[in-house]
Amino acid sequence: MPANKRRPRVHISSVAWLLAVFISSAIVLFAMLYWVTHSYLMHEVDERLLGEVAEFHSVGRAEAIADITALSERDVASSRPYGVFDADGMWLAGNIPVLPDARDGKPFDYDQTIRDGNRIKDAHYRGIIVPTRGGLRIVVGHSIDETRSFDRTLVNMLCVGLTLTIVLAVGCGAALNVMSNRRIRAISLTGREIMAGQLSHRLPTRGTHHDLDRLAGIVNTMLDEIERLVAEVRGVCAGIAHDLRTPMTHLRAGLERARRRSETVTDYEDAVDAAILQSDVVLNRFTALLRIAEIEADGRRASFGDVSLDTVLRDVVELYEPVADNRGLSIFVRAPESVKVHGDVDLLFGAIENLLDNALKFTPSGGMITLEAGINAGQPVLHVADSGPGIEVGEREAVLRPFYRGPSQRARATAGHGLGLSLVAAIARVHDADVEIHDNQPGCKMVLRFRGCLLAR
Repeated sequence: MPANKRRPRVHISSVAWLLAVFISSAIVLFAMLYWVTHSYLMHEVDERLLGEVAEFHSVGRAEAIADITALSERDVASSRPYGVFDADGMWLAGNIPVLPDARDGKPFDYDQTIRDGNRIKDAHYRGIIVPTRGGLRIVVGHSIDETRSFDRTLVNMLCVGLTLTIVLAVGCGAALNVMSNRRIRAISLTGREIMAGQLSHRLPTRGTHHDLDRLAGIVNTMLDEIERLVAEVRGVCAGIAHDLRTPMTHLRAGLERARRRSETVTDYEDAVDAAILQSDVVLNRFTALLRIAEIEADGRRASFGDVSLDTVLRDVVELYEPVADNRGLSIFVRAPESVKVHGDVDLLFGAIENLLDNALKFTPSGGMITLEAGINAGQPVLHVADSGPGIEVGEREAVLRPFYRGPSQRARATAGHGLGLSLVAAIARVHDADVEIHDNQPGCKMVLRFRGCLLAR
């Protein structure tokens, strides 16, 4: 039988353990119910018997014999028997023929043979011996046959209830086991498909708060991140292959051309310089990729601390002001208040540097670039806006991917590796920030919105 068709075994040990705990709890509960009910009924009988003590304790001999004789002739005499005995235990009156061997004033159980119509039967009583001032001993009894019958009925009911409880527990345990195994089997099959490369599949959920649903939700979130990372790796691999093919082709063609055509030392030196230039292009691309990988590794969080975002912003602008002046661009900084975030000062400097560098590349001469740091809705926010051509709505997610270059001629003619905004996105993820791209009308507005950073003013 194939592995994915094999039926899961029922875990008898776990089911039996839970069943044993449940049945033990039910037995204890039913035993307590029986004990409480029986104790209550016997307490009621004892209270009535103790009430008889005060009534007969002070009666005289003649009065006691007369009263007991009258009580013994009632219709309920068989269920409420009485007897009078002298100090030596000799019977004087009543329908209790023998003085029981028991302590005075303490309720006790005893049996007595009585006639019920045409048959003789054993009856069960609860009694008490009342000593009188005249030296007599009066025995007061109370039938407990009905109580014993009720006890037997209660025991039978409890046994039936316990049996039904056990059957129900076993049935529910088996049903829960089958349902759990069915869900686990479905999760296992989906897991095998995911391991086979179907990264778009997700573990099935039912939209409930069940433990398996919550676990599946956590795993699905992890799979979303894994799928994103795998897609990025595939994109990076394809981008590397595509982006490095041109400089490597130029390098090889230059070397072949030098081998065929070079005749002087100067020719060879020029060929070597061109090869070094193309090698630097390749190395710069790998350096940028390694930088992104280093940033996305959580090890950089160890160097996090309080960073003044407005100060970093001014430092970057001060560094790039000469470049802006040479290109005929104006740079304005707006940071009216101190904005502090929890992060790495070098990474934040690099992110702002890349955003400003992109703005300088794509803003035509005479344009304006505005950088702003502030607090919006309790969150630190950084804006870098320019008056260039902007980014089309359909490309705003794509430009954050490595090696992506816009389809416009200006974008393809601009020097670069297509890794600047990818670097910014990686730095933003490390700082729990969102990268937003908006229309500046005209131009592009890049926004870094810090969600999880420590805010201090």
